[in-house]
Amino acid sequence: MTSAIDLWIEYILRFSHLVAGISWIGSSFYFIWLDSSFMPPENPRHNVEGEVYMVHGGFYYQVDKRKIYPGEIPKTLHWFKWEATLTWITGFFLFAFLYYLKGATLLINPQALDLTQMQAIGLSLGLIIGSWFVYDLIWNANLIKIKAISIFLSLCYFVAMIYGLTRIFSGRGAFILMGVIMGSLMLLNVWVRILPGQAKMLKEALAGQVPDYSVSLKSKVRSVHNTYFIFPVLFIMLSNHYPGTYGHPYNWILLIILSVSGAMVRHTMVTKNTKERWLLIPAAIGMMALVFVSSIQVKSNANSEMPPPSQVDFAYVRTIVEARCQRCHSTHNTDENFKVPPKDVVLETEEQLRKHKDLIIKQVENKAMPLANLTSMTDNEREALIKWMKTL
Repeated sequence: MTSAIDLWIEYILRFSHLVAGISWIGSSFYFIWLDSSFMPPENPRHNVEGEVYMVHGGFYYQVDKRKIYPGEIPKTLHWFKWEATLTWITGFFLFAFLYYLKGATLLINPQALDLTQMQAIGLSLGLIIGSWFVYDLIWNANLIKIKAISIFLSLCYFVAMIYGLTRIFSGRGAFILMGVIMGSLMLLNVWVRILPGQAKMLKEALAGQVPDYSVSLKSKVRSVHNTYFIFPVLFIMLSNHYPGTYGHPYNWILLIILSVSGAMVRHTMVTKNTKERWLLIPAAIGMMALVFVSSIQVKSNANSEMPPPSQVDFAYVRTIVEARCQRCHSTHNTDENFKVPPKDVVLETEEQLRKHKDLIIKQVENKAMPLANLTSMTDNEREALIKWMKTL
């Protein structure tokens, strides 16, 4: 019963997060396209800086780009803010449900830093909150007036953050936590820097004053930043399905390459300068580098036990599974956090091992299982288990 409830809670949260995320990212992509598609109006009109015509559903639509101006504010304005809010709320609840509960076993890596559940939760929350203040400080135009410096400092900060997270938390936990940090920056950009600026300009226009348009430019900067976060966040949302990325010894390099390449692709989507579309070439090179790095297999020299026998049989494999896997994956679990087998995967018989062969190979080979290697499976044991599984 508990397993079924957990499954449905996770499903509802994940589904809600997906729907809200599609709404937010979809509207973001739409406005990215819209901003890059406006053309000066064929017949000049007062306060119209650009226009675009679109075809959909048997009709064509005309959209004008206007400045906020006194006496020209329509009665109804549609604000795009709740998509971002609902995406963050559902995403954070999903993150908390999966990574903060059950002893935070998906978040903690005892081999890196042996944290307690509360220490892991407190540290992660501190990093989420602290990242906003660092990022907001870096992009404070009154403090740092040269854009190139802010870009350089941002790159340094995010590279250091990605590397640090993968040294402190589990690979999967580090990736997801980086996604939560980026998503939180996007949400706070909306509520702290974008919406207040727009509200201030509207208030001035309604009072009959010409708004301070420099506020709009500052808000636009943060809006543009949010679009650069989209591709890295999307990848991170899917990364828990691919242990070959977050479980790789060079996982931090993989995430950095993906983030930078994604930002380059995003830039080519919106730029009007055809020369800047050549950024697709380094982005493609980055993706090839991603494949190369992920294919590197790093052998650990930490194990001093005898190598596995040349002929691995089920009797030998069973001793490994009993010692390393059945703490969680058995009908009578001994793990204090998983009272029932995760995903209902039980590994007690040869038939059950055969049934889950592909999943076991992937999870063990990428060191995603045992979870955070709590049962201390050695590299030689992994090699023997995989060798036997591949003969089935």
